[in-house]
Amino acid sequence: MNFQGKTILITGGAMGIGAATAKRLAREGSYLIIADRDDKAAKVTEEEIQGFGGQVYFQFVDLADPESIETMGEEVSQRVTCLHGLVNNAGIARGGSVTDTSDSDWEPQVTINLRAPALCAKALLPLLKKGPGHIVNLSSEGGFRPRANSWVYDATKAGICAVTRNMACEFIQYGMRVNSVAPGWTVTEMHFKNSQDPITRKAELENLNYDGAIIRRLARPEEIAAVIAFLLSDDASYITATTIHVDGGRVAH
Repeated sequence: MNFQGKTILITGGAMGIGAATAKRLAREGSYLIIADRDDKAAKVTEEEIQGFGGQVYFQFVDLADPESIETMGEEVSQRVTCLHGLVNNAGIARGGSVTDTSDSDWEPQVTINLRAPALCAKALLPLLKKGPGHIVNLSSEGGFRPRANSWVYDATKAGICAVTRNMACEFIQYGMRVNSVAPGWTVTEMHFKNSQDPITRKAELENLNYDGAIIRRLARPEEIAAVIAFLLSDDASYITATTIHVDGGRVAH
């Protein structure tokens, strides 16, 4: 895949799947925009990309704030003339049973996981139309496989697939494709950074014999990034309104 001359924006690109995707696309020649509110983590990813000759810059955005998303659109338009891709990667997860879940659990997950991708597409649409730019939204295995104590998160991740299909129908008039990726359990900072020994915990997860998937291990962020890159590329020119599961067979298991 060749992304030379392509400009792509990734929300939540500072860490995890977002950072892995930024690095993958930068190595393929893309000019990356990391849109995040964590400037320190973004700086680490930015420096790593620059270290291998990639082009990247950090764009602050608070995805919980519609005005911040609008400002992002305005500021990005002052730096680039078009976008060839948007990856709505940022997301948050909070557990809890039906009886334990309150408005304070509903609001942030719906806001970040479901509303923000739509608002980002809206704010960046003038640039995406000029690309044309394609969109990849991040769903999750949780949107397809029922489980206890994750019902708000899972509802948002099922909902983003509906948003994806609607975007695909609406944006095809601009030559844009819109798809979603549903990762399985992936070894990202979310699962080890708050441990007493993050390095050891990361290694444990990477070596876990995971019987919840047909491929008996957890995913690496780079494996999710590879599918995102494919969907943004010309190789996926006849794919839209589709969700691709990158879960080691977990949903089918």
